[in-house]
Amino acid sequence: MNFQRVTDLCAPDGHVIPAFIFLPGSPRAGTVVCHGYGGTKEHVLALSAVIAEKGVAALAMDLCGHGENSAAIGPAMCDEMEAGVRYVRRFGRAAAVGMSLGGRLALMSSADCMVAVSPAVVPQVSPQGKWMFENFPSPSVREPYSGYVIELLDALGPVPSHDRPCLLLYAERDIPAILEGAAGLKAALPGAELRYITADLRPDVKHEHGLIRYLPRWFNHGELKFNRDVLKTVSNWLADHCC
Repeated sequence: MNFQRVTDLCAPDGHVIPAFIFLPGSPRAGTVVCHGYGGTKEHVLALSAVIAEKGVAALAMDLCGHGENSAAIGPAMCDEMEAGVRYVRRFGRAAAVGMSLGGRLALMSSADCMVAVSPAVVPQVSPQGKWMFENFPSPSVREPYSGYVIELLDALGPVPSHDRPCLLLYAERDIPAILEGAAGLKAALPGAELRYITADLRPDVKHEHGLIRYLPRWFNHGELKFNRDVLKTVSNWLADHCC
């Protein structure tokens, strides 16, 4: 398997999208692998590697405003996702995989099949989530102000209904608002399969302060990209549906 930096991936406006790719010897398909808000392509290298071990070329890229991507953050990240999907079609059928915000973008893409790991599709951002975004911004994202993600989610618009194969994958003890959005999302996507990860999660805690009770859920959400059951489930599902 080859691992290399990609230098010829460009957005519609011409800016270069920084990316890495894992290339199996004879790729049977290709997939874009996208990080969440405040993340980078480096955060999804483990997931990309196990996908490539199944014979699927895996392209990990930085969304605008994140990591090495110098373009301003904004809804144009949808166009970047589409650029990634077009890029991996050279290997055959194209899939899109994403974590959190990346999962939402994957579901909004034109890929032949998608995996959304704890996608950022919520009825409403909770007060605890809003507080975390405003007070613990990630150094990996260049946002106009702390908590910009709430405005960004509105600007992206809803996930369109379609019947292409999708895997919706959540932690059993995920962020409550994200879990609340799962049923409605599955109903809007007739081809979706809904699963829950139960292993290697932080336990809930009893505490009088609501934010303290919320923190294990926040960490479970963020740590899914490294969860061994997530890596196994996603790579196996793609091997069955993408190739």
